[in-house]
Parts: sequence; structure tokens; C-alpha cells
Amino acid sequence: MKKLIAVALALVLSLSFAALAEGEKPLAGKNLVVAMSPDFMYFETVSETEECGYEGLDIDILKSLSEKLGFTFTISPMAFSSLIGTLQTGNADLVISGMSYTEERAQVVDFSVTYATTDFGVVVRADSDIDSFEDLAGKTICCSQGASQESLIQNDIEGATLKTYQGQSAVGLAVAEGSDGVDAGITSINGAKKLSNTVLTDAGEPMLKYFVLDYEGIADIYNIAFPKGSELLPIIDEALQEMIDSGEMNELITKWLY
Repeated sequence: MKKLIAVALALVLSLSFAALAEGEKPLAGKNLVVAMSPDFMYFETVSETEECGYEGLDIDILKSLSEKLGFTFTISPMAFSSLIGTLQTGNADLVISGMSYTEERAQVVDFSVTYATTDFGVVVRADSDIDSFEDLAGKTICCSQGASQESLIQNDIEGATLKTYQGQSAVGLAVAEGSDGVDAGITSINGAKKLSNTVLTDAGEPMLKYFVLDYEGIADIYNIAFPKGSELLPIIDEALQEMIDSGEMNELITKWLY
């Protein structure tokens, strides 16, 4: 009888320790479906060397959260304009894809704390005389479909005509070729830098140049999006805040954006 009691106590203690370990990683054993549009330079792009198939700031953040909280993840790639709808239909647990909080989006999904802030950048053709916010008035300006820059172009740039394309690369190409009469494109400052260095002529000359969009201190912020009422939000928010407070987030931002 004493042996049975001892075995029972050992089992209880074993289960207790297991529960404590589980508590340290509250999402252990869960596989989360992560929706993203992997065409945002420095945030998420296709990689031939990374095990998950993608690389960038958001990928490193996702990996760190996975390690801290114990979950595994499956990335579901799609067009940026499909991300919100995917959360609404329950086909993804979260979106981390260079997405910004907006009041319109917040009506249908929930957002994490802001994990990064960057300037907007404007790309124009190398021979363009557009070099300021004021010069954009009355021009045809493009951005990625569904991106926060849509509202900026429609509401803040006088007389501007909006054109949208699927992904940052398509934005750069549209500006370089003048597709649909496009004069300029707006994206993140890091994306604008990258486009100006990678969209080249056959002779290797830059087809684009860029400048910082200086308008009333406007900047792009980045957040993780969740379905409304998601139980994951407070758990991931806490881990994100720890990354910010410890300086880990700043190290990742420096690695990818500067």
C-alpha cells in the first residue's frame, strides 16, 4: 500500500511539474496558421535557405514568439488584400505581414501592440522631378493593394489618382515602366530603398530613386492582426512587449531595416 501511495504521489508530482513547464510556454503543442503576403522587402520574402521558406523582420519575430511561447507555425502565403478576409473566415490564427493598424481594419479584426515604426518612402523614375510631398499633388500614385497607403493617397494628396498592384515588386515595376500613367509609388522607406537598388536597366543602371515622405510626421506602424476576440492576442501581446522592453525587438529592427 505504501508503495502504491508513493507511486501515486510521484505521478501527481510529475503531472504538477509538467503543468508548470506547460505554464512557462502557454501555447505549447499548438500549431498556428499564420497568413502573410511574402512580397514585402525586409519584412517577409521568399528564401531558399530558411527552413520555413521565408525571411525578414516578421519571420524573425515569429520565430522568437514561437520559441518563447512554445507553438509551431504553418505559413499560408496569399495576396495582401486577402489577409483580413482570411482572419474573418477563420482560416488563419493571425496575420504578421507588415500590416498597420487602421480604424477601418480594427472594426473587423483585433491588433497587437505596435512592434515597429518606419517612415513612408516614395519611389519615382530616376529622371523624375518629383522630390517632395507637394510635388505629388495631381499625380497618379500607386501602392500595394489593400495597404494603408491607399487611404493616404486618396485622402491626403490633393487631386491624386490611386492605382494599386499586388505586392511591392509590382509597385516598383509600375513606376519604372509608367504603367497606367503612374508617376510615383508609396511604400515603406526600407522598401523604397530596396526598389531603388534592385529595379535596374539591362545595363545595370537604377530606374528608380526615392525620398522620405515628409508630411505632418506621418509614419508607418506595424502590428499583428487577429480574429476578433482571439484568445491568442493577450498571450502574444505580452511576449511582444517583453521583446520590446528587453531590446530584442530593436536588435531585429536594426538587423533588417537599417
